[in-house]
Amino acid sequence: MAVFKKEQIPNYISIFRIILIPLYVLFFFGIIPSFDSLISSGIIFFVAGVSDLVDGYLARKNNWITDLGKLLDPFADKMMELTINICMAIRFQGAFIILAGFTILKEAVMIVGAYIILKHGKIAVSSVWYGKAATFAWFLTVFSVSFIPAAAPLRQYFCAVLIGFMIFAFVMYVIHFKDAIAKTWAELHKDKETNASQEEAEEIE
Repeated sequence: MAVFKKEQIPNYISIFRIILIPLYVLFFFGIIPSFDSLISSGIIFFVAGVSDLVDGYLARKNNWITDLGKLLDPFADKMMELTINICMAIRFQGAFIILAGFTILKEAVMIVGAYIILKHGKIAVSSVWYGKAATFAWFLTVFSVSFIPAAAPLRQYFCAVLIGFMIFAFVMYVIHFKDAIAKTWAELHKDKETNASQEEAEEIE
């Protein structure tokens, strides 16, 4: 029988956010009937954002930080962001298609890059102001799409500005971690040379 543990509360909230993702899609495309598909899906987006703040606050305040939570929390965030961007690309097209494509590319590169750096460089990848600024710009864009019908003619412009923020943040991350990237690349190259030398030595023997 599973035993409830208080330190798992942030993880339960993260799982709750993951469950909200398909609900967002169903309301956004009107598969679940509602008074307004954008507002209904926007409410889900708002609830997910508040729950993200709550689980982060509880984890930090009570030191309820677990290995599972370190995976669940960013996974829930990234999946929600990616899902929303793809949904908007399908519905509004234009610049939103570029936004969805760039989001997929950015996340793939950052996941692979962070894994390599952490594995070989032992460097913690922390959040910085330009990353937070891009996230804030994304929240404003989704909020305007969901709750401000009068801003509909400006959606494509808001999206274009958001893409600019995201590209800037991505480039800044690359610059910020260029030394770590260079160090990691050198270590990987060194490992390959070492393995090649060992193989040659074994062949000679």
